[in-house]
Amino acid sequence: MKQASKMRMSTLLALGGRSQLSAVPVEWPKDFGAYIAMSSEEIPLFPSTLSGFRSENGKDFWGKPFSTTGSIRIGQSDDWEGIWKFPNTMNGCSHGVFMIRWRSADSNIRVHSVVAYSAAVASRSEAQTGIFGYMSGTNCDQPMFKFADALYRIRGSLLVDLFYELKFWQAAP
Repeated sequence: MKQASKMRMSTLLALGGRSQLSAVPVEWPKDFGAYIAMSSEEIPLFPSTLSGFRSENGKDFWGKPFSTTGSIRIGQSDDWEGIWKFPNTMNGCSHGVFMIRWRSADSNIRVHSVVAYSAAVASRSEAQTGIFGYMSGTNCDQPMFKFADALYRIRGSLLVDLFYELKFWQAAP
């Protein structure tokens, strides 16, 4: 019995304290894009390092101050919504990477999410739909969101808030 307990503890330590049975991915997906989780606990934590990049708390791709936590309100329209003044650019797409973790404030209202160059491109991109999610992209991309459930539009829930946290990575030697 003690041997099994020791093995379980060493497994927990190897996984950063997470249970072997947990559905939380140990690492972020290697491919950029949008992903859905079944709960906040299933969204992977931000990595502490990213090969070829550095990260400074509270700073964007360019080393400028940018709030890394917040909320965004998604309305009933079919328009994609992005984070206000998200620091994406049109050039030098290898200069930075962003990661975002998010959840809908209403556990009954699903949201479309996509990593996109612009709202026009988002409408043609592969969106993921859920209540909890995470995504990553380059400094030429931005996280975009849209109200997903037409049923709630009819019933009168015309808005939903999304809570998010961001991590920006700057290219480094």
